[in-house]
Amino acid sequence: MLLMRLLALINNKITKVTKMKSKENIQKKVLGKICKLKHNLFGNIKISYDFNNVKYELLLLTSDCADNKELMQLIGRWRKENEIWFPSQFNVTTERTTKWFKDKVTNAPDKLLFMIKAGDDYIGHVGLFRFDFEANTCEIDNIIRGEPAYPGIMYDAIKNMMDWGRNMLGLKNYSLKTFSYNEKAIKLYKRLGFKAITKIPLIQTEGKDGLEWIDAPEGYAKKINRYNLIMKYERKNYYLHTNQKQV
Repeated sequence: MLLMRLLALINNKITKVTKMKSKENIQKKVLGKICKLKHNLFGNIKISYDFNNVKYELLLLTSDCADNKELMQLIGRWRKENEIWFPSQFNVTTERTTKWFKDKVTNAPDKLLFMIKAGDDYIGHVGLFRFDFEANTCEIDNIIRGEPAYPGIMYDAIKNMMDWGRNMLGLKNYSLKTFSYNEKAIKLYKRLGFKAITKIPLIQTEGKDGLEWIDAPEGYAKKINRYNLIMKYERKNYYLHTNQKQV
């Protein structure tokens, strides 16, 4: 009896170590691939699609984009025009956008950001962030429609980015968070197959850089005016697109 218990403990230990090593191997492989992708030249990593007979591309924003002033100005303008949907509000400048891009995109080991380009026009951007290497999942992040052209293209771009993540990075599922009053975004995410899981109460704080909405501390007794809605992808029979072309 004692021997059986000992063997069971040893087996459990071996299983835990094996799972840990597997997670570490997956993490190292995925982060290495992300780093390599982001240190290409802008325009080298692009994925081409057709949307309503219009060809468009998801262009990965690479480290050299920080030197593209026109691109940084465009991203900054979109950020300013859509600041109501971001957890932090501050004075947006090209310099701050460039610093954000270097610190929070290029140097973030598990963040990818794609520009949506249809013809000669940039439409918006979509991204992936906060990888869970144990579950092989990550968050859909930084979804911005910058220009009103091509209605429906954001749905198509997000769905195709998810396909790409499954193919290229081995992702098994996705989650996201958005303000609970962002009805337009929630409607889009539900169409994509996301389901609301829970709401997280938020409080507003003021720092040297501006205002920011953060998670309310446990036991917070004052009135809550804003929530983050956590959503998880739950559509069954997920399929991969056949019109994807890696360039």
